[in-house]
Amino acid sequence: IIAGDPESVVETEKSNVYSFGMILWEMVTGEMAYESYSPVQAAVGIAACGLRPDVPADCPLVLKSLMQKCWNNFPSKRPRLSDLLTVLRAATSLPSR
Repeated sequence: IIAGDPESVVETEKSNVYSFGMILWEMVTGEMAYESYSPVQAAVGIAACGLRPDVPADCPLVLKSLMQKCWNNFPSKRPRLSDLLTVLRAATSLPSR
C-alpha cells in the first residue's frame, strides 16, 4: 500500500482479524481510526512503530481484550476468526448454530 499498489497486498485470515479489531474499535468509539494521520503516516506508524488506537477507559474489558489480541504485532499470535466468534457469543449470550 505504501508503494501505491493496494492490489499487491495479500489478504489473509490474520489480516482480516486485524481489520475486525479496527472495526470493533470504530464501533466502540464512534470515530474513524487514524483520521488525523495521512494514509502513509498511518501505514508506517502501524507497520514500523506498532501504532494502535487508544481504547477508551470505559470500554468493556472483553472488547478491549479482543481488540488488543486482534492487533498483535505478530499475525501468527492473533486469534482465529472462529475464536473471536466464540468469545463474542459468550459475551453476548448469542446461541451458536
